[in-house]
Amino acid sequence: MSIFDHFKKPGKTPETSPTASAAPQLKDFHPYDTGLSQAVMALSEEFNKKAPSIRTPCSHSQFIALLAGICALRKTPGIPGPGQSGPGYFTALPRCTSPETEAECRAHLKEVFGITDKPSLLDFCKKDICCNSQYLDFVGFWEGRPPFDLARLDKGALEFFQVARDFSAQFYPIVGHKGYLAWDISECVGHLRTGYACGLLTREDLEEMAGYWIAQAQFFNGWADFAVSLVCGELYWDFRHGSKLPELNQGLDLWTRLIRILLDDNTAWGSGMWYVPTDKTGQ
Repeated sequence: MSIFDHFKKPGKTPETSPTASAAPQLKDFHPYDTGLSQAVMALSEEFNKKAPSIRTPCSHSQFIALLAGICALRKTPGIPGPGQSGPGYFTALPRCTSPETEAECRAHLKEVFGITDKPSLLDFCKKDICCNSQYLDFVGFWEGRPPFDLARLDKGALEFFQVARDFSAQFYPIVGHKGYLAWDISECVGHLRTGYACGLLTREDLEEMAGYWIAQAQFFNGWADFAVSLVCGELYWDFRHGSKLPELNQGLDLWTRLIRILLDDNTAWGSGMWYVPTDKTGQ
């Protein structure tokens, strides 16, 4: 368990993203100069040029599939890949095609992630994937409304917290309060997609559990906005797990390529398809 887990706040959501000038009295704000923020800013400009400026309505299930677009680009044992599916690949929710492939997928989830059922899938996402509550804790300190007393941390935990906070500070002028939310959404919905494909989740489970993330996605203006938050979250997740600058730049290159694939495909994010819930549950 990471040192941040004690301070996670379930259900915490971002506010309207500030700009640097909108929050001039930041406290203990010392961004690392890694060069990553400059690269992300350039990607933000690129993504905004690529992504459609107008949203096209889509269905609830299509949007779940689109939110899991990065997952769909990965090779997951037992699940048909893009080359084995039709033109609606990025807007369809796949199922394993036989008991053998279903077992293969389940074995993959168990071996790699320790996921064997619905509760363990939810537990994995909460403990091992979600990062945005940590980012929002950092924002609280920067903006003078600390969510907890740093004196509660021992020396090692305090040092690690400060390092993670200062690493994240470089992205604050770019993503504001949206932070790493797109990472949480993309990875969690991706695991829901996989759980549904191999039968760990029913269709009703999937629709209900994804509804929360669909509601969270409404904080974004569209896929370009979503993609920038996703990149920042990926960089933080790698950093939190020990990656140094060379590895972080390699991760940035990989995720940039994946996002470009989705933004360039008019059946994926390049379509501009976006679902807006009609009620608070995301349905």
